[in-house]
Amino acid sequence: MVDTKIFIVEDEILVAREIEGYLGKLGYSVVGIAASAETALKQIAEIQPDLVLVDIVLKGEQDGVSVAKQVCDRFHIPVIYLTAYVDAPTLERAKRTYPFGYILKPFNQNALKANIEIAVARHHAELAEKSAIIDSTNSRSFDYLSILSHELRNPISVIQLSTIMLGDSRYPIDEAKKQQLLGRIQSSTERMNQLIEDVLMMGETNHDTTLFNPEITDIVEFCRTLIEPWQCHPDRQHNITFAYNPDHIYASVDQKLLWHLLNNLVSNAIKYSPDANPIQIRLYGTDEAIYFEIQDQGIGILQEDIEYLFQPFQRGRNVGKLRGTGLGLAIAKRAAELHKGEITVDSQVGCGSTFIVKLPQVNPVWRSL
Repeated sequence: MVDTKIFIVEDEILVAREIEGYLGKLGYSVVGIAASAETALKQIAEIQPDLVLVDIVLKGEQDGVSVAKQVCDRFHIPVIYLTAYVDAPTLERAKRTYPFGYILKPFNQNALKANIEIAVARHHAELAEKSAIIDSTNSRSFDYLSILSHELRNPISVIQLSTIMLGDSRYPIDEAKKQQLLGRIQSSTERMNQLIEDVLMMGETNHDTTLFNPEITDIVEFCRTLIEPWQCHPDRQHNITFAYNPDHIYASVDQKLLWHLLNNLVSNAIKYSPDANPIQIRLYGTDEAIYFEIQDQGIGILQEDIEYLFQPFQRGRNVGKLRGTGLGLAIAKRAAELHKGEITVDSQVGCGSTFIVKLPQVNPVWRSL
């Protein structure tokens, strides 16, 4: 934040100085103030700030929308609009410049801080995308970054709007509404965190095979530990059963990868099953392999979608509004592959799905107590 250089385009000098004061308190560096479009564009070309705050309504031949368009086209610098009331045609022109945010006048520090932080983060993500385009060897990374940037926009917008409403005295907010907005912020934050973690995990398993570190593990105890939080959760809506044979199954697995594999499969079984529908988890072994079966009675999967189901960012077309990153099954598949194993699925729409994981073992150890 300290290194972020901000340029202000505002023809009311008192307002500009007020903004400068706020930004200084927040730790930002104001590198210039201009009252006209011509002066602003000249100074921005010389200074090359990290972010431009521009009033939509400026005196002179060029308004703030014209300035914003040139700043974006010529210098590729993100712009946030300062705005009070503007007519509909001007607002439509402003939208077409794809600004990084809007700050309503009169503004407050919370709205200012939230908009700037989100704009800077989004700009950095877009720069990362462009860098990935230049390096053709990172084409897959670019795909991930592009989709990550796209998927982050919605929760970021929710956080941005909720923060503005919480911090703006012009919005009458009772306690119930406040809790609703805070809930939206928390939900959006969790969604962003999950998406980022999934992308990082997918990138690691795709490019670093040294991540596979197997060790002899009691698989029965491992599965019990993984499943227990769902079984004991006070708000649980599903009956989750775990069957295994024999009582102890020792096998060589990477515990971190196996956790991601099974966690994603069980999470999906819960997510895509109506409340009260049972989830069955079965574990058994042969002389050559160990097997996991995760069975639900949920919405099922369209047969034509199964072929693409384990590809990154692919989801079944019948999931409706249920949220997901489209990475869980891709991570599970990659974790199985690092074990030299495989995942198969048997599913029927409206009747549920059964995912079967096979992990080969060279010298499996079975022991019943």
